[in-house]
Amino acid sequence: MVSVPSTTSTTTSSGRWARLRAWWLKPDTDVNIQRWTGVAALIAVIGAFLREPLLILVAVGIAVAGLGARLWWDNAFRNLTLTRSFSTERAFFDDPVAVEFTVVNAKPLPITRFEIHDHVTKNIALDSVTFEHSERPGRVLLRGIFSLGMYERVVHRYRATTAHRGWHRFGPATLVAADPFGIVTRREEFEQEQGFLVYPRMVQISSVIVPARQPYGDFKPAQQLIEDPMRLAGVRAYVPGDSPRRIHWRATARTGDLQTRVYEPSATPVAAVFLDTITFAHLWEGQNSDQLELCIMVAASLSRQMLNERHQVGLYVNAPLTGRARTVRVAPGRRPGQLTRILESLAMITPAFGDRIEQLIVEELPRLPWGAAIVIVTSRVSESLQRTLLRLARASGGQRFVVVAVGEEPELFPEVRKRIAVYRVGEEEAWDVIERISLNRVA
Repeated sequence: MVSVPSTTSTTTSSGRWARLRAWWLKPDTDVNIQRWTGVAALIAVIGAFLREPLLILVAVGIAVAGLGARLWWDNAFRNLTLTRSFSTERAFFDDPVAVEFTVVNAKPLPITRFEIHDHVTKNIALDSVTFEHSERPGRVLLRGIFSLGMYERVVHRYRATTAHRGWHRFGPATLVAADPFGIVTRREEFEQEQGFLVYPRMVQISSVIVPARQPYGDFKPAQQLIEDPMRLAGVRAYVPGDSPRRIHWRATARTGDLQTRVYEPSATPVAAVFLDTITFAHLWEGQNSDQLELCIMVAASLSRQMLNERHQVGLYVNAPLTGRARTVRVAPGRRPGQLTRILESLAMITPAFGDRIEQLIVEELPRLPWGAAIVIVTSRVSESLQRTLLRLARASGGQRFVVVAVGEEPELFPEVRKRIAVYRVGEEEAWDVIERISLNRVA
C-alpha cells in the first residue's frame, strides 16, 4: 500500500503566512508596524547588551503599542455606518425640514473621538449651527465631534430652514476616528450625496390675466374645439351640414322638426408660461439675482393660479437645469403632478445665459395647440421681443399673448399697446417678503 502525502495542511499554512506577510508589509496604512517593531527590537538589543531590564520592558511596551495601534487602525471603521435622513425630500418655501445624522458603531471597539466633516451647499441654514470654510467651491463645512462607545448608536438632529429654492445637498463627507490614546487617526471618505429640494416661493396674485372661460381672450369661437359625446347639454334646430349621427330622433318626433344634439365642451384652455431668465441686455453685465427670483416667483404663482382655474399649463424657460438640458420644456397638461413638475423645474433652474426668450417662443409656438394663451414673464421687454410678438400675433389669430413685465415699466410700441396685454409687477417689496403680487395693466 502506497500512501499519498496530504498537501492540505501545507497549503493552509502557506496561505496563512502569505496573508500575515501581506498584512505586515501593507503600505497604505498610517501605522508602520515594521518601524514600530524595528525600534522596539533596537531598544531590546541595547537593553540586553547593557543588561537593563527596564529597557527591555520599554521595548516590549513599544511593540505592543504599535501592534495595538495597527489593529485599531484596521478595525476602526469596520461595522461603522453613517446615515443621513430628512423629514421630506420635497419642501415648500419657508417650511422647516428635520435633518438627522445617525452613526452606529456595531463592534466591541470604542472610538473616543469621532469627527464628521460634511460638505454642504451654501444655501443650507441649520438652526444654532455655525458653518466653517470649505475648500470645495459652493460648499461650506458642517463639523460634528463626539465619541462612540462599544455597540453605541448616536443621533444628531438639526432643523433646516428653507429660505432658498433649489437642491440643498449634504456630502461628500470625511469621517475621522482617533484611538483612545491619541496615537493614530484614520480618515475615510463618505462619498454619498443626499439632500432635499425646495420649491420656489408662491404667493397670491391680485388679478386673473387669462380667464378660464375665455382662453382666446375676447374672441369667442363659433364652435368648441372638442365636445364630449357623453355629456348632453341640450338640443337645437337642425342646420344643414350637421352630422346625421348628431340628430336627436326622440326630440325630432316630439317637435315634428329635425333636432340636433348639443354636447358640452370637453377641451380645457391651454396656457404656456415662458420665463425669461436674462435680466440684463448684455452678458458682461451679469445677473440680477433678486430680479430673477422675483420672475421665478411670478411664474410659479401664475402656473398655480391657472391650474386651479382648470387650465392646461406648460412651462418653457431659456435657462438650464442643474446638469441637464439647456432649456426647460414642460409640455402643457393638467394631469395630477403637473404643478409638481413645474415647481421642480423652476426650483432647479441655474442662472445662465441661454437663448433669447423670443427665439424660444418662435421654436415652441408651432407645437402648442391652436388657441393657447402665451404668457411671457420677463424683466426685459426688449424691442426684439415686441417685434417678434407683433409678427406672431398677426400671423396666428388664435393665440393670445400676455406679457408680465417685472421691474421698471417698459417702453412699448404703440401697436403693442393695442394688440397685446401687458402687465407690470413692481419691485417695491423684495421677493422674499412680498405677500401678494399686484398686476397693474399698462397696455
